[in-house]
Amino acid sequence: MPATEPRYDTKPDWWIAKELAQKMGLGEYFSWKTFEEFLDYKLTRMGSSLKEMKKIGVKKFERNSGDLYFSAENPPVFDTPSGKIELYSRQLEEAGFDPMPRYTPHEEPPEGFYRLIYGRTQSHTFSRTSNNPNLSAIMAENKVWVNPKVAANWQLKDGQDVWLKNQDGSITGFPAKVRITERIRWDSVYIVHGFGHTSSQLTRASGKGVSDAALITKVMIDPVMGGTGMRGNFVTFITENPDKEAKA
Repeated sequence: MPATEPRYDTKPDWWIAKELAQKMGLGEYFSWKTFEEFLDYKLTRMGSSLKEMKKIGVKKFERNSGDLYFSAENPPVFDTPSGKIELYSRQLEEAGFDPMPRYTPHEEPPEGFYRLIYGRTQSHTFSRTSNNPNLSAIMAENKVWVNPKVAANWQLKDGQDVWLKNQDGSITGFPAKVRITERIRWDSVYIVHGFGHTSSQLTRASGKGVSDAALITKVMIDPVMGGTGMRGNFVTFITENPDKEAKA
């Protein structure tokens, strides 16, 4: 149940999906007029109703898929030819892949470059909240975490502006301040994701910090399961404004 009424003209996600579906000629799959009607439809098919759930809050059903935990009477079943855990997979072997995991050394950064590590912060949700007035007051921009040994080699100072350039020549559009810390390895740098926006409409976030996405020009793909790895990009520091150099 809603904790509060939405502010301004904010629309819920179900309404946006329904309106888009209608514009695309798929309105028949979104025949309900309100979200309460949709919830009641789903709950009725499960043997309950929105009216009942508003009253009781929680409803328990008998399990129909066996015990929740493994036991002698309920042993685990694995979807393999042998029905067991297979450390050596003949299925992978027959498909032309390594039947056992094979260690492949990761690429090391070239001289003067450092592995780009990106991540999250407790203050923001990806890049969606960097323009939020309350959250930007807590964290208005990201910083480049640099190991003290690396900072000494580059003669970097804490709080100094630097631009980042990756192995393919991509350069951040804005500078970021250096944060010298032992919390990052000497062969890597770290930045929080979600900054470096270019839109002037983001009045609080535009031009603040650097975008890690702009530096991720190389993506590795696992040949077996298709997973992607984006921490194989390397960056170096530019201590002078590259735009000034280009104009000169």
